[in-house]
Amino acid sequence: MDWHQMSILSGGVCTLAIFSFLIKENPFYRIFEHIFIGIASGLGAVMGVRYFLWPEIIKPMVGKDIIVFPDGTYSKPYDPLYLLYLFPLLFGLLYYFIYSKKYGWLAKIVIGFSLGASAGLAFKGFFAEMVPQLSSSFKQLVVFTEGSFDLYGTASNVVFVFTLLAVMYYFLFSFRGEGLAHKAISGSGRWLMMICFGAFFGSTVMARLALLVGADPVSTE
Repeated sequence: MDWHQMSILSGGVCTLAIFSFLIKENPFYRIFEHIFIGIASGLGAVMGVRYFLWPEIIKPMVGKDIIVFPDGTYSKPYDPLYLLYLFPLLFGLLYYFIYSKKYGWLAKIVIGFSLGASAGLAFKGFFAEMVPQLSSSFKQLVVFTEGSFDLYGTASNVVFVFTLLAVMYYFLFSFRGEGLAHKAISGSGRWLMMICFGAFFGSTVMARLALLVGADPVSTE
């Protein structure tokens, strides 16, 4: 068994171990859960140092990105402003005071700053993602293409708008209406959501099975 086949076998065993949680929590699942967490933590640290901290921070700070040509000239002059990176680096090192009972309050400063920055970025990202979706949800109910009536485009937009309004009505908990119209719209929103979730889950399963089937292609030679 070569390395490629061994890696495929290991991936299959890991996949079965994770899916065994669907039956119940068991030691087989817990072992591979800890393995995955350990690998992810180690890989994240290595990737952070190798692809961000060293090439973007440390390397230009110490001038390792400057090439010295045979005639003694340099590819670019050293920029002393890179030394300003020392301030955020030292500020981030305060996080390790979390292990100190006496100076643990210093770590709270870094944690608070990180939470504030993360909240601001998440708030900005939410609007950057949601506003285009909201603007694109306003669709024409009657579509004309090159001056002629587009039946497919019209039907597609009508279904889209009805699905949007029905799902929003299903999650309207401020007040509940009574009657046949309320039950029909609310039930339609629930069924349409189930159809959407089923399509997402089906596409996910198909993608995983495609990766599994295509992991070790059979040679035709």
